[in-house]
Amino acid sequence: MRLSLPLFTALIAVAGCASTADTEPTPKGVAKYADDPRLGEEVDRICFASNIDSFGDNTRDTFTVREGRDYYLIEIFGSCPPLQHAMTMRMDSTMNCLTAGDHVIVSDSLTTSSSTPFSKSRCLVKSIYKWDPKAGEAGDASETKPDDAGAREQES
Repeated sequence: MRLSLPLFTALIAVAGCASTADTEPTPKGVAKYADDPRLGEEVDRICFASNIDSFGDNTRDTFTVREGRDYYLIEIFGSCPPLQHAMTMRMDSTMNCLTAGDHVIVSDSLTTSSSTPFSKSRCLVKSIYKWDPKAGEAGDASETKPDDAGAREQES
């Protein structure tokens, strides 16, 4: 019986070591979008933050917003668990411009009173980038145009 406990412990340790893969860590925040054509240059503020009329593409550390005709990708410090499933969002900014260091209050509930203690969170803005939601679509369309043009030339 005494031999089986150390043997069992050794087997678990070996199995634990064998299951760790030599994979690179997945990028977080804006680094996830490094090769994404939708990601634009970093901006220092979004003015008229009260006019932000929609948000989407939520992850645990980034989300997009639309202010008028402009779109932005906002990265937050660390992780903000309710952000991924946010139903409501409020910008807590000074002077009506959202900047790095301001807060975004997110909730995964539509009501102000929620039974779960972690459904509402105050997230600190790390950085703001221009975002072009149509950039990926334009790249896909331009890839198909040369083939179509070639097909037309061959028909003539």
